[in-house]
Amino acid sequence: MVTGRQQQAAEALASVAGKPSDVASESTGLPVLPALQGLLPMLRRGQVVEVDGSGALSLALLAGASQSGSWCGVVGMPEGGMLAASEMGCDLDRLLLVDHPGDRWVDVTAALLEAVDVVLLRPPVRPQTGVVRRLVALARKSGSMLIAAGAWEGSSVRLRVESSLWTGLEHGHGHLRGRRVKIVAEGRGAGGRPRSAWVWLPGPDGSVSPAELAVVHDSAEVA
Repeated sequence: MVTGRQQQAAEALASVAGKPSDVASESTGLPVLPALQGLLPMLRRGQVVEVDGSGALSLALLAGASQSGSWCGVVGMPEGGMLAASEMGCDLDRLLLVDHPGDRWVDVTAALLEAVDVVLLRPPVRPQTGVVRRLVALARKSGSMLIAAGAWEGSSVRLRVESSLWTGLEHGHGHLRGRRVKIVAEGRGAGGRPRSAWVWLPGPDGSVSPAELAVVHDSAEVA
């Protein structure tokens, strides 16, 4: 049962977020950064994207939508790093942060799904089937989309970092300047077959950009 306080919170979030957004319709979806479009052309409303292996990748998925005026929520990621998110292209004025939702993480996520366009969630535990079904149904009903940082049963797309290279180190000395990663997309929303791309995440300037043909010198490979 939804309490009066929960209902008031949801209404307040909806008012702040200005939902529904006129940035993109449910049929066109929400934009992603150009460097990621070969893996995921857009964020489809009602869809769940599972991200594994990189907190930076989760935040990068918010950048295109927030740049275009969509409101985004981030739940359970206190270490997310808003400076890094800003450098990757996120509009911080369009992010609603709930760093420590505690045992109410399901209710918090549900309220945000009704109020904003995209919700990035890191569940504290592997979600039970009933929780998964509830949040997916709510995303579809409200026309929002969910990015799950971690395992999520029945996700439409799964993105994972298969390998990475940090640049800037020479014989163990120097400063890390950028991270070149190979991202693999799998699932129905990835066209039915795995796709992969090399991306700077982040590049030397902190941004996200293609790295397919980059020549990487003095690199240290990270498993």
